[in-house]
Amino acid sequence: MRVLFASFFVLLSLSAAALACPDFSQTGATYTLTGQQLYTPQDYPVTAGGNNSLTDCGFSNTGYVISAPDFSFNLSGTGAYDRLEIEVTASDCDTVLLVNSADATWFFDDDTNGNRPVVNLYGTSNTEGRVDVWVGTYGSSTCPATLQMETW
Repeated sequence: MRVLFASFFVLLSLSAAALACPDFSQTGATYTLTGQQLYTPQDYPVTAGGNNSLTDCGFSNTGYVISAPDFSFNLSGTGAYDRLEIEVTASDCDTVLLVNSADATWFFDDDTNGNRPVVNLYGTSNTEGRVDVWVGTYGSSTCPATLQMETW
C-alpha cells in the first residue's frame, strides 16, 4: 500500500510540475494584427517574469516565466516582409524572451542585444497564424517591461 501511495504522490507531483510550465494551449492577451500594421513598431507593456523555471520544464535555457503566454498574436499578411522582430526592453531587470511560433517551434533569447532579448522570425510558416510570447526574467524576480513587435 505504501508503494502505491508513494507512486501516486510522485505522479501527482510530476503532473503539477508539468502544469507549471509554459503552455501554448493557453492564451495570453490576444491581438489580431497584419504585417502592414506591424511595419510600424507596436509596444505592449508587460510584467516580466514568473514562477516557472524554464530549466525545470525541460528547456535548455535559464529564465522564469508564467504558464500561459503573456501575449497571443493572431498574425496575417506577413508574407510581404522579410522578418518579424520581437524585442523586450526593461530598465529594472534582466529579461528573457520565449516565443512559440505559428508552426509551434520554440525560440528563446536572453542577451542578444545587451540586456534586451530579441527573437527574429523568418518565413510565413513561423509568422502566419498564432504566435505566443512569454516575457520572462533571468532571475526569479519580476519587473515592468515592454514588448515591441515590428515587421521588416
